[in-house]
Order: sequence, then C-alpha cells, then structure tokens
Amino acid sequence: MRFLLRTFVLLPALLLALVVIPSAAFSVALGASPGSLDGWLVDGSSDATGFLAFTSPPPGTVPTPPGTVPTPRPPQPTPPVLTFLKDQATIYPHIIKKVIGDRLSPTIYAFTENGYLYRSDHDGRLWSLVTTAAPVEDFLMSSADPNVLYSGAGVDCRDPRAPNQPFFRSTDGGVTWRELPTAINLRPLLIDPTDPMRLFAADCNMLYLSMDGGRSWQEKPDNAAGQLWLTHRVIEMAAAALIQEDDEAAPTPHWRQLYAIGVDGSGNGVVAFSDDEGETWVNLVDPATALEAPRAIVAHQMQAGLIWVVTAQGVWTTSDYGVNWTLYNRGLREFTTLRAPALNAITYSNDGALYLATARGLYTKPGADAAWKKVTGTSFDGLYLSGLLLTESNPSLLWVNSAEDGVFVYRLANR
Repeated sequence: MRFLLRTFVLLPALLLALVVIPSAAFSVALGASPGSLDGWLVDGSSDATGFLAFTSPPPGTVPTPPGTVPTPRPPQPTPPVLTFLKDQATIYPHIIKKVIGDRLSPTIYAFTENGYLYRSDHDGRLWSLVTTAAPVEDFLMSSADPNVLYSGAGVDCRDPRAPNQPFFRSTDGGVTWRELPTAINLRPLLIDPTDPMRLFAADCNMLYLSMDGGRSWQEKPDNAAGQLWLTHRVIEMAAAALIQEDDEAAPTPHWRQLYAIGVDGSGNGVVAFSDDEGETWVNLVDPATALEAPRAIVAHQMQAGLIWVVTAQGVWTTSDYGVNWTLYNRGLREFTTLRAPALNAITYSNDGALYLATARGLYTKPGADAAWKKVTGTSFDGLYLSGLLLTESNPSLLWVNSAEDGVFVYRLANR
C-alpha cells in the first residue's frame, strides 16, 4: 500500500522533470540563461512548434525568422552617368575621337573612343560599324569611291635613324587593309577626284604619282626650270577640283589645277602650282617673302586662283594665282609667339567665311572682315583643335577635331 502511494506521489514529479530539464538544457545551447525558459514558447502555450524560430526580442521589435536572413554583400559600384556636352559628337554611347572625310563627298569615317571605326554615307546622320580593330589611326579617303582609303604616316624626316613606316590601302571601306611594300615611308597627299587609283604621295626627298593604287610609283621631280623639289620637301597638296571650263554646262571633278606646299631645310615654305598633273611646277611666292612653317593649304573648289595657306605667321591668301598675297593675322597675334604648332587647319563656308583651327579654339573671319574673331559659347572653346571638315552636301555643319577631347559639331549660322 505504501509503495503504491509513493509511486502515485512521485510519478508526476518524475514526468515534470523529464520535460523541464531537457528543455532548459536546449535553451542554454541556444543562448538562454540556465534556469530560464525565455524563448521556449512564443505565446506561453504548451505547443513547442516553431521553438527555434524566435528568441526573446526587445519590446517593440519584430524578429526575423531563421533561413530568411539575407547574406551581406559588398556595396555595388554606381554605374557612371553618361553625360555629353551639347556639341560633343557621339555614336551613342561612345565619344567620337576623330572624323575623316572629303569636302566633295557626304561619306564620313569616325574613330570612337573605344577604338572602333564607323562610317556614315549621310554626313553623320546614320552610322554603321566598319571594324572593331582598324590597324591604322589616320587615312585619306577617295571622294570618287569612299571605299578606297590610303594610310601612311611617313618617316620622320628630322631623324636619320627613324624606323621605316608602312603604307596601307583598303578597297572595302576599311574592313581590311593591305600593306603595299612598294610604298614604304610614303605619306598620301592627294587622290584624284575622278579616279581612286591615282594619287600623289611624298617622302623626305621626292614627290611621287601612282596610277594603279600604290602598286607602282613615278617620281615627279619638277621638270620646270626652278626644280622646286630639289630644294623643298612636299608636305601638303590641294586641288581646285570644280573649276568650271567655259564649255562646261556644269562643273565636274578634275585634276587640272594642283597646288603644293614645299619646305626647305630651315622650315621656310613655297606654294607651287601645276596644270599638267605634276610634271612641272611654278612657284607662286616671291622668293623675298618667306612663308614661315606652313602647315596647311586649301583651294577654293569653284573660284579659280583663290587659295589659303596656314603658316606660323597667320593665314596667307591670294585670289589671282599668287600675283598678290595678303597676310591676315589680326586677332591671331597671341599665336605667333608659341613654339609648338598653333594654327593647324582651315576651311571655308559657301558664303565666304573662313574657319581656323588653333591651339586655343576655333576662329572665324567673315569674307569682308580683316580680323579673326574667336568663336565662343561652345564646348570646345579653348581646346587644342587639329582639324576641320565641311562637306558640300551639308555645308551648314562643321566637324571640329580636337587633339585630346574628341570631335565637336558646330552649326554655322544662316548657312
């Protein structure tokens, strides 16, 4: 009887111990203090479902169930915001670094900042990708066939130990390039506007003419009495390709009037004229008048005898085949003291205004004005400008090449 009574009394206590002691031990393993049941039941009931889901949260907080806690990740970089200046030329999203073309053609080529070469046959309105890895950085384009391109940097004539420079030609618009071993060290100067296979090129000693796309070359030493190319090196050429003959109903491209700049050993220059495709040349500059460090020459396409020559002194111009020359340098005096090339390229609009690329921005001179004025209010104001391109098919748009900051577009007012 006493045994049954003892069992009846001790059994509930034993059952309670079997439940409480393991639960308390499990709570300690989870971080609860010994003897505490905090975190055991979320609502005080005897249902232990979700026991591991919660610990005692501070008042007013909502705990996060285990298994849904996000894994910490390093902060991601913020994508760059694409911002372009108002007149910066782009082929979205890349900035155009250089444009190449010809006044007589609506086709324009463009190198972008990522090294791609693009082409537009509509004055830059639409672009198509040519190649992602062109082996050249500059070239001359044929206006007669824009698929034909010539590229050659020419050897450094100031360094007798300078390495040889290759000469390339492309006949598929820059997709592929072929090196021409017969043209090593030549720099292309002028392509016939009627025949893409005929072009002039020069090295440090001679002017050459090719009739077959650079496969073979003929020396053009100047057979006139002056023999200019014996004492001067040809550095630039231009053609008045649309001068109309009296019996022509409409102007057609030709090579009847050629101009060339030559420099001697001291850097002084001459301007020469040829009307027989480079067989003979006539010096248009008075020997007593030295053109200091000439860099560029442009001939008016439709007005015979009108040319402009960019020199370190300013811009020389003649409208009568060199009988009379005028130096326009008012407004450019700040550049005459600079040692590095400061006046780099020139072009004209159809209303007679001139545009000059300088080391400190773009300058213009309306036809009737004697002084140059700086073009202001642009994104390229003050930049070093290296080249200009204006086409007859879109004469209201001027493409401006800068040396380091890419290409800009400048819309000519009332053009």
